[in-house]
Amino acid sequence: MGSTKPGKRLARRTVYVATGFALLAVIAGFGMAAFTVTSGAALNGSGEYHATNAIAWWTESDVGVSIQPTALPATASNVVGTPSLLPGVAASYGVNTAVAGDVSQFWKFTESAGATASTELELSFTVNTAAGVTTITSYVETQAAPPGAGATFTFYFDLGSAGAGTITLNSVTEIAQQCSAVGTCP
Repeated sequence: MGSTKPGKRLARRTVYVATGFALLAVIAGFGMAAFTVTSGAALNGSGEYHATNAIAWWTESDVGVSIQPTALPATASNVVGTPSLLPGVAASYGVNTAVAGDVSQFWKFTESAGATASTELELSFTVNTAAGVTTITSYVETQAAPPGAGATFTFYFDLGSAGAGTITLNSVTEIAQQCSAVGTCP
């Protein structure tokens, strides 16, 4: 009687099954290759980095995009010699001319108790929208006496009406600089 070798037959089946799975994996790999993400050309940047020193009593506590408040805030001064005087309590300021209901970028800064008295801050706000890059500098002054409690100040940059077209906000830059005296900012 002939010899049936079940061990070899099982081995052949295993090879066939393994080959089938390998073939499916190769086909699936080619199919998935159609859904790849490619990078564009490399971006180059240049510039010089300067070390920064934080203003201990003036910290950014929040930043985001919202709708311009219905009760429009006063516009902060954009003149170095005549800064807007910060009250001893929380307040809001416009960085540019505001329209209620417009889309706006906001920044919130917390002035802590014991902030340096009668000190001018230069705040430079830069946004990049579909219309281009815009930078506005505002000047505020701390109270004549150090505040007894902390207060949060919100600054709104009006980006325009969402109904007028698409608003693209690509980047936001804020620079806070403590001036050496009122009206004397480097």
